Amino acid sequence: MAETTLTGEQTQALRDWIEESGRVRALQHEAKQTERLERLRALAQEHGEAKAALEQHTQTHQEHATAARAAETRADDLRARVTRTETKLNDGTGLTSRDLLSLQDEIAGLQSTIEEVELEEMEELEAADAAQTEVEAARTRADEIAQQGRDLQQERAGEGERIAGELTAHQAERDALLERIPTALHPRLRAEGDYPAAALVTTGACGACGNQLSGMSADTYRNLEAGGLLDCDDCGALLLKTV
Repeated sequence: MAETTLTGEQTQALRDWIEESGRVRALQHEAKQTERLERLRALAQEHGEAKAALEQHTQTHQEHATAARAAETRADDLRARVTRTETKLNDGTGLTSRDLLSLQDEIAGLQSTIEEVELEEMEELEAADAAQTEVEAARTRADEIAQQGRDLQQERAGEGERIAGELTAHQAERDALLERIPTALHPRLRAEGDYPAAALVTTGACGACGNQLSGMSADTYRNLEAGGLLDCDDCGALLLKTV
């Protein structure tokens, strides 16, 4: 491109185009909203962990509640047996002294067992209450994380709309500037790549890839007139000399 020299108006148009392209590329990068996406992924993982904890605590609560009900049922059955045995003992019909003593021992044994079962029931109820507290905490945490995710999604959508609007405006401005640049350069400028299609030279380095110009390229660039063009040896960007 060393043989191509732009007019003053074309030089200014390309310079403005380079600036607009920089804004477009910056907005395109911003549109990815990488940090928000990473945060959303982290929230999704946290929510999954909170839901898993909720399920585990719920299962634990159900196990203790079931065990407490079973203990209560056993205690009720034992009390019924005590009542029947006491009735038989109080009636005394046809019972020998040995029978009476045996019934008394049976009642004492049943009452002792009832105390053990009642203690077991109380322990299971306390464990169920503790698990229920964990259930409520896990549910609250899961709900909080879900709300954070919804808020972040809404924020991301709003930011996406803003960026899209700005991007459209800058792309339109860049397209308008392109019409003031020689058509022979349009294919180069429209090409999409890892680096900008055109750039200025800053302190001897390509403004697109940042690499220093080689000795020969630097000499060629210095000898260009304002509006002269040079290809970057490293990234192929079109380098514009403005003064």
